[in-house]
Amino acid sequence: MMALPYVQGKYLSSKVNQWTLLIGCLPLAYLAGGGGASLPLVERQVDEVLLTAAQTLLAVVLLLDLRFLPWKAGLLFVLFAVQFVLPGESARLALSWVYLALAVPLLVLRWRELRPTARALAGRIEGDPH
Repeated sequence: MMALPYVQGKYLSSKVNQWTLLIGCLPLAYLAGGGGASLPLVERQVDEVLLTAAQTLLAVVLLLDLRFLPWKAGLLFVLFAVQFVLPGESARLALSWVYLALAVPLLVLRWRELRPTARALAGRIEGDPH
């Protein structure tokens, strides 16, 4: 049973890595494909990048304590599902603001967890067998 949190942590870590790498690599992929230094986006794409970045920020803030509790999973799922129920442009923008409005206060409350979390992600937890 002790391996289960470790496996869940690895799964969550890979998902957060995918989310953050997705946003960060778009301009690099465009440049490597022969595009210029800037990535031209239409308004819909800008909205989608903003929504993805806001989702990523909230997910990272929720995982700062390195615990993925059911309420956190439920919150992320409900917010993710809302974008399918309300697919319009204004809904995407409003949902991005909801993600940010939740992430910023949580980040302020969990500010002290940034350093220990960074140490944990670097593998520097005393007594951790992994």
